[in-house]
Amino acid sequence: MPDNSSAPYHTVLKFTAPILLFLLFFTPDILDPTNVGWLMRGDWAQHFLGWHAYRNGADGFNHQNLLGYPTGQSVIYTDSNPFLAFPFKLISPLLPDYFQYIGPWFLLCICLHYFIAYRLVSRHAPGPWSALAGAVLLTLLPTLFGRIGHDTLVAHWLILGAIYIFFEVDGEKRKWIAYSGLLALCGFIHPYILVMVLAIWGADWLRILGPQWQTKDVKGLGVSGLKMAVTLLAPIVALAISGAFSGSSAKSGGFGLYSMGLDAPFNPSNKSFMLPFLSVQQDEGQAFEGFQYLGLGLLFLIGAAIWLYRKSEESRTVKEILIKAKPLKWPMIALLVLAISHKIQFYNILLLKLPLPDFLEDLFNIVRASGRLFWPIAYLMVFLALLTLYRSRPKTMTIVLSAAVVLQFMDLSGFATQTKGLTARASDRTVFTIAKSPEWDKLIKGSDLVSFQAPSVHSNQPLFYEVTMHAVSHKVPVNTMYAARDNLKQSALEYEEYKRYLNGQLNPHHLYVMLNKCPAPKGVEHRLRELDGIWVIPPAGLETRLKTIPQVPTFEINKPHPITWDSPAACLFGQGWRLPERVGVWTEGPKAEVNISLPAPSLTAMTLDINARAMKAAQVDIYANGVPVGRFEMPKKDADYSVTIPQTVAAQSQTLNIRFVVTPPPEDLKKPLQKDLKPEHLRLKISSFTLKNT
Repeated sequence: MPDNSSAPYHTVLKFTAPILLFLLFFTPDILDPTNVGWLMRGDWAQHFLGWHAYRNGADGFNHQNLLGYPTGQSVIYTDSNPFLAFPFKLISPLLPDYFQYIGPWFLLCICLHYFIAYRLVSRHAPGPWSALAGAVLLTLLPTLFGRIGHDTLVAHWLILGAIYIFFEVDGEKRKWIAYSGLLALCGFIHPYILVMVLAIWGADWLRILGPQWQTKDVKGLGVSGLKMAVTLLAPIVALAISGAFSGSSAKSGGFGLYSMGLDAPFNPSNKSFMLPFLSVQQDEGQAFEGFQYLGLGLLFLIGAAIWLYRKSEESRTVKEILIKAKPLKWPMIALLVLAISHKIQFYNILLLKLPLPDFLEDLFNIVRASGRLFWPIAYLMVFLALLTLYRSRPKTMTIVLSAAVVLQFMDLSGFATQTKGLTARASDRTVFTIAKSPEWDKLIKGSDLVSFQAPSVHSNQPLFYEVTMHAVSHKVPVNTMYAARDNLKQSALEYEEYKRYLNGQLNPHHLYVMLNKCPAPKGVEHRLRELDGIWVIPPAGLETRLKTIPQVPTFEINKPHPITWDSPAACLFGQGWRLPERVGVWTEGPKAEVNISLPAPSLTAMTLDINARAMKAAQVDIYANGVPVGRFEMPKKDADYSVTIPQTVAAQSQTLNIRFVVTPPPEDLKKPLQKDLKPEHLRLKISSFTLKNT
């Protein structure tokens, strides 16, 4: 159709396009607010249960204490979208018992994103069809739909809103009001998007501050600084209302782990796209948070725009817009540097890892998932490419724009199917697929608290979330919860309770749930029961409700046992050890031990193989049943170690005791960096454990 045609079906398509895009990537069953079963997996469960607990156990305006009792959590730290949680809380008595807004939120985000994109490009497009194509392309960035696991991060329309204010809103007062409202919305929705929008807002102020600085306009600089400070009050107040300053740590570990590779814009890291030979699997963190693939259509569009700008006089008339965009340069460079981080990779090849001082690493850990920060850069590239194309000859624009749209849809077709599959479970309204027995509700109603042991949600997330759903629905608190940021006070309380549990000091009114099927502590083994294949210790007096008594398996020898937070071998590391991590487990101090239950006393010598490291270079002695069997000078780097346990030692008992003792390295082996070795540095981390017959 000619681009100046505004046929009736153009109007229909213009308004139905976001609905069609939503249906391409999402299962429509998620729009039913009473359909919650599909949310019982992954981070959706965290976000939904945060809202479910807030409406059932709010102990403050923005806070609940049903999750992570007794400290509780604010709505923002369960990523439960305070922007919607607050108004729905006000009408909670009118809502059904099970109510979710995550599905409708996805539709709202896609619609807002598309309409802001349309408004952004329609002022520059030569006709209605080119405006429609531009809006669709701005809504087809794979990163938008790749974020559906974090529903609040689908609010890319906030980024487009900032770009719109930067380029299209005239007048300082109008900009000031618009940015204040947008920044406040970001404070209610997600802090990472707030950082991105602040970068665009800061660029707009650079346009004003630059000339004032050059002319040494002290008064102007002062007034501008005051206006900036007042504008910043909007997101600060929004964050405060959302509970961001309620005691949880703003920082977390892992800066660089979730960064963006240099190849990210053209590496799908996913074989579902059209040209799988472009895809090289990145490491786990980069493949998710660092996923920045633009799609073939947008890569073609950007490449064509660069070529046209160099070759076409008409396209070079976009230079006035590029000059207007100049203040964005340094803020976008700053976001790009953070997105790449100090871990510089290309196609999963580590090119360089820069050392960071501790204070800088702590600062950057506030945005540890830094790969996300490329999003505004991607949208700006697509927007400026569209403007360049709009200035070209009509025939050229039609060919390039049509090709870009077709290529983008073709490239994303497999990805769309894969993404839609994530919400396919919504077609089955089943809520409980693991903790299915009605006995759960009876046990929980008879409990003061549900205590998960060990208190590591990652040990078995599906189980944790289903049992927690039972508990929160009955307004019974649980002792832990996965949060966006840890509350150090609550973490300490959970660990102290864990140590009491290991010592057999159980509260008779609590229901204990073993996330990893670890044996009951000594002295309470007789209370251990099984329900739906899950090991529990019911409140005192309720054990008789459950007839199944689980059998504790013996340790499998001649088999490697990786130590992760969800591995059965993690059960070996109880007293004297910290909680298992994603990989490995640390000793609590310089001494720790494991007790291994063998099928029978060994008739041969045995070999113990471990993969381990010290917190700081140290000497590690290993004892078997009290007999020294190995000594190693262990560095900070993971390495494999092996010791032989004599048959006379291994045959002493059916239980083999392995003890580790960490001491400072001998004086003559100390390096200069080791002179500051402190007692808390004398710790050992074990990542795998193998015991075999020789």
